[in-house]
Formats: sequence, structure tokens, C-alpha cells
Amino acid sequence: MSPKVVALISGVLMVIAAVMMISQGAWLMFGVVVPIWLIVLGAWLYRERTR
Repeated sequence: MSPKVVALISGVLMVIAAVMMISQGAWLMFGVVVPIWLIVLGAWLYRERTR
């Protein structure tokens, strides 16, 4: 799969998950998951660009 497709799918899924967490009032979960997702996405993008 191309990197752009993976990033797009990941972003869409993360937005859906964020909306679900906020609607349930799970702010602690939201505060834990979002930074982890950003770190993983950043590391993956860095690896793709330096390859």
C-alpha cells in the first residue's frame, strides 16, 4: 500500500475513535491514545521519507 493511503486510513480511523471517546467522556483515554498515535505516525512518516 502507498504511504499516503495508509496515512489517510489511519487518520480517518483515529478521528472516528476520537469522536467516540469524546462522546463517552473518556478524556483520560483520549489523552493517552492521541499522543501515542501521533508518535507512531511521526516515526512511520520519518522512516518512509528517509528510506
